Amino acid sequence: MVLRVNPQRRSVLVSHRDIQGYMPAMSMEFSAAKDEPLDTLEPGSRIRFRLALSKRASSISNIQKVAPAAEYPRDQPPPPSVGSAIPDFTLMDQQGDTVTLSALRGQVLAVDFIYTRCPLPDVCPRLSANFRRLQRRFGDRVILLSITIDPLHDTPDVLARYAKLWNADPASWHFLTGTPATIKTVARSFGMFYFAEEGSLTHTTATAVVGRTGRLAGIVEGPGYAVSQLGDLISAELEGK
Repeated sequence: MVLRVNPQRRSVLVSHRDIQGYMPAMSMEFSAAKDEPLDTLEPGSRIRFRLALSKRASSISNIQKVAPAAEYPRDQPPPPSVGSAIPDFTLMDQQGDTVTLSALRGQVLAVDFIYTRCPLPDVCPRLSANFRRLQRRFGDRVILLSITIDPLHDTPDVLARYAKLWNADPASWHFLTGTPATIKTVARSFGMFYFAEEGSLTHTTATAVVGRTGRLAGIVEGPGYAVSQLGDLISAELEGK
C-alpha cells in the first residue's frame, strides 16, 4: 500500500509484505526507477512492483496498481522552521549515559534518525556513513546525535555494537534510545513522520543542524544529499555566518 509519493525526490513510501529472504513486512521509502510514472499513485493505492538491489542502492520499477484502498491518515507533522527552538529532551546513549539536549547548549549539533535493522543500503547505512565522514572532518567541534526509531530493539548494547561498525567516537557521536513515547515526541519535534505497530516501521528521513542556542539552523530531507554540502552548512554555523 502506498503511504506517500514524493515526486521531487521520485520516491514512494510503501507499506509492504515480507520480501522472502531479504526483509520482513514494514514500511519503507523506495526510490523509483528512471522514467517510472508516479502520477497515478496516491496514499491508499495498492500496488505490485519489482525491487532491484545492489550494494549501493535500491529502486522499484514495473509499478502496477492492484485495487483502490482506503486513504492513509494524513497526520504528518509539519517540519520545524529554521530558527525555531528545538524542545528539550533526555535520551540514553550507547554507553548507557544520559544525554540531554539542554546540556549540549553552546555546541553545534547534527541530528539524524536511523535504526540498526534498516535493510536498504541507501537509507540508514548511508546516513551513518555520512555522519562518519562528518566525524572525520569536524572531530569534537560538532556533536553528532543518531536517534533510533526502533527503541524496543535498539538498546544501548545494540547501539554500542552498531557504533563500532562506524568507528564512532562516543565523545562526539551519540547513538540515542529511549522509551517509544519519548522517541516519538523527539521525532515529531524534528518534523519526522514515524510510527511502529505490529512489526511495521514507517519513517521519513531528515538530517538537522542545531545551532549553539538550541535553534534549528537547517534541515536536509532524504538520505541522498551530498555530505560535503551538509558539511558546508555545519561550517557556516560554526563560523557564525
